[in-house]
Amino acid sequence: MRRALNDNPIVQVVMLGALGIVVAFLFMTRVMSQEESGGSASTADATATAPPAPEATVPTEVPAAPEAGAVPGTVPAPAPAPAAGEFEAGAGLPESVVSAHESGDVVVLLVVNRKATEDRRLEAEVNTLSGRSDTTVFVAEAKDVTRYSRIAEGVNLDAVPALVVVEPKRQVEGALPVATVSYGYRGPESVQQAVRDVLYDGKELSFAPN
Repeated sequence: MRRALNDNPIVQVVMLGALGIVVAFLFMTRVMSQEESGGSASTADATATAPPAPEATVPTEVPAAPEAGAVPGTVPAPAPAPAAGEFEAGAGLPESVVSAHESGDVVVLLVVNRKATEDRRLEAEVNTLSGRSDTTVFVAEAKDVTRYSRIAEGVNLDAVPALVVVEPKRQVEGALPVATVSYGYRGPESVQQAVRDVLYDGKELSFAPN
């Protein structure tokens, strides 16, 4: 083989060509390997240095719109309830009732069902008390009695028609008014007598409005 390689020029050319192909193949393989390694490193570097994407925030509660006239950043204070044992206007005790009582009047509250004939007759009789200078009359339908619930609860009102008479304001500071309650139809004289009874200083009355 060695002699043929030395003596035959054709064999020499073939061997040189084969050797050139092998060298070229090895060179190309090495270059491609370096490019792939460089590309992977570049990708890794880009991944490592890229800043993290900002997290999205979702509000957990939608702020309520402020009420008209409200000051931003403040919470409206609830309306104060009357203290226990005080005859002051509030839920279940209208201002008009308290004003009448404070003025020294007898407060008469009639609770009726106007669909009943007797209730309408009793209402007519009670309304005549408005002619007295020392009496203020209030009339409420049974379905609306919650407006006067503190008086109704104070006398344990449980039926209609009901005539509740509250004594005038006492001179004793802080004293709660006392009231009486009667049920059913009453004639004109009986209605007037109910007012006279609470005006009588020596009479012991029952039931105190809450």
